[in-house]
Amino acid sequence: MISLLKFSRGKEVINRLELSAVAEMIRQNPDEQRVRNLRLQYQFMKPVRLEDGQIAVDSRHVLDMPRLLFAAEHQHFKGQRKMLVYNGLVVIEVNGLKTYEEAVIVRNQASKMEETVMAFLGASGKSVKIVCRGELFKKDDKEDMIPTEEDAIQLFHLNLYETARRAYQNQFGFDIEYLYPLLERTVYLSADPDMYFNPNARAFKADTEKHDTSEPVTISEESDHLMPGRTLTRTYQLNWLFIVKQVLGDYNELPDEERQMQLLMRIAKMSLEQGIPLSHAQGLTLLHPALNTDPVLLRNVFSSVYEATLQEDYRKKHKIKPLKSIPDDMIQAMRTEIFLESHFDMRKNLMTGVAEYRDKFSEDQTYKPLTEEVRNDMTLQAIELGIKGWDQNVNRYINSTRIEQFDPINTWLDHLPLWDGKDRIKELAARVPTNQPHWEKYLRMWLTGMVAQWRESDRQLTGNALIPLLIGRQGCGKSRFCKILLPQELRMYYNDQLNFKNEFDLNIALTSFALINIDEFDKTTNSQQIVLKYLLSSADVKFRPPFGKTIQQFRRYTSFIGTTNQQQPLVDPTGSRRFVCVRIPDGQTIDYTDNLEHRQLFAQALHLFNNKERYWLNNEEIETLIAENEPYQQPADLVQMIAETFRSPNTDEGRWWRPREILDLFRNRYPYFNSKKTSPIILGRAMNSFKFKFKKRIHNGMAEYWLKEK
Repeated sequence: MISLLKFSRGKEVINRLELSAVAEMIRQNPDEQRVRNLRLQYQFMKPVRLEDGQIAVDSRHVLDMPRLLFAAEHQHFKGQRKMLVYNGLVVIEVNGLKTYEEAVIVRNQASKMEETVMAFLGASGKSVKIVCRGELFKKDDKEDMIPTEEDAIQLFHLNLYETARRAYQNQFGFDIEYLYPLLERTVYLSADPDMYFNPNARAFKADTEKHDTSEPVTISEESDHLMPGRTLTRTYQLNWLFIVKQVLGDYNELPDEERQMQLLMRIAKMSLEQGIPLSHAQGLTLLHPALNTDPVLLRNVFSSVYEATLQEDYRKKHKIKPLKSIPDDMIQAMRTEIFLESHFDMRKNLMTGVAEYRDKFSEDQTYKPLTEEVRNDMTLQAIELGIKGWDQNVNRYINSTRIEQFDPINTWLDHLPLWDGKDRIKELAARVPTNQPHWEKYLRMWLTGMVAQWRESDRQLTGNALIPLLIGRQGCGKSRFCKILLPQELRMYYNDQLNFKNEFDLNIALTSFALINIDEFDKTTNSQQIVLKYLLSSADVKFRPPFGKTIQQFRRYTSFIGTTNQQQPLVDPTGSRRFVCVRIPDGQTIDYTDNLEHRQLFAQALHLFNNKERYWLNNEEIETLIAENEPYQQPADLVQMIAETFRSPNTDEGRWWRPREILDLFRNRYPYFNSKKTSPIILGRAMNSFKFKFKKRIHNGMAEYWLKEK
């Protein structure tokens, strides 16, 4: 039996099915129309395949369709998916096929192999999923058909996948992309009335030994960043070299006056036929010393050869009428857009609000800000190609939703591996020596709340409302610990310079940074701490941007942490439940070594969030935290408490308050107020402060005040 996974009412539901039932579901999928719609739309999507087989359609969403987990039977246990029985099935995925017809050919070829249990077209219509069965090499009859121990299962499944993949590569005569065979890997439930199913297929043999193999090759993110498109770009280069060798073979047969034009025309035409993008074909040709004698001519030749195809693709993409009936202004705007999309990748960074670009044919594949100078260069290049490239056409495209809307935080989260089960949050908490009894628990809540803040969860009615506040002597590693919490890729979204005095800067910071460290927290005033308390309760940010005419709503990304040398930094008793005061004992130091496994740390936090782990305090926990924070609370100032509690009444409101009533109210409202040390005389001096001008009377020998409670 295998597992069918689907979401119902926001929860993952697992059904265990026989293979024959699965085969029938694929042949006669009751949700066939949904699969059909996906196949119609897939060519316009930019899908990213995740490690567990799901397909991300943008930075925050995955394809929401039922999935098949062939390797094992699963069930939910304490809110988590748990494997019951490993069944020895493995899936070989042949992805990235160009046409539906090519997928049918691959499926039919797979059905000719005796080891194929099942072969069907993938949900996209441009892939094929092949299911095989494995058995152990037997040394004697006492051994099981498949392993049962967890470590042995992992190795067996890996060896089975590699054996099967090599077999089907030999059958098809082409390379199959290597996808690491996680036991939790899934494929989407598809619809294929002609799918192949043979329950009696022969099993592949595999063992549980660890073999030296070159697959999979592990490439660090840093190396991957320096080698963009290492496979696809190399393919373009090899195809282009083959074309140039063919064309230059006729070099001496061409007349001198036509030689350059003919060579360029042939190279451009053959590059187009081979599917080499304009940016790469033109860029490679510009690097060739014999072909680049006239760069302006070269660019115009390639542009003219590719133009008809690119315009037709544009017309289909945007579903517009035949070009002959389109006004000239629209034609020029179309040509400008085609030029920009052919030569540049562009995106708008949703956190910084800045448009970014990179040249498609460039060794440097980092995105850079799209400055005014760069926009002018793009316009001039378009004009050189005969495009009426008015500045406004370039700027309209750049400032439109036609460029990618890039969310750096959620894009990073989307590419995290599955959590491996090791408690990285506990290890992180252990780096901070402290007597705070619930530090690990609060840190877990805070990190999960941070991920919830980034994900803009529907469950999130308020922002991430906790602030860890590290308290200790100077030099104990507080600030350096805060700086290593984000991975290197996201550290540009860390800030330790928050300007409370400028409201606009404050609002921008909430939308532009993932983590803000309120360094030297003790320097924040009481009013600033009240502002901070308000900010923590906000799940989004509303303000009027510069030159804007209305107040707009923006996403809040920011979570907060704080550091201080002051032993009693809290000045607002009503806001102390927001802070987790973590004191580092004298003589001890935080471990701020920058070697955190950030991907697994946040994979754990994401796992907790996805499994609906609570990241806010309940009433009992709030009371506990307030009590734990009591030693860090500054003594309440009497005048300040009066100002926060009372005002002068308007007409038809207010009443006379006796001093004892006022002191009782303060005792209930301010947990750290010591009413025994405050006499009515001391209270009277504060009430008579020039700040208030409260109405006063003497009743039965005791002063009373005409007040309205706030």
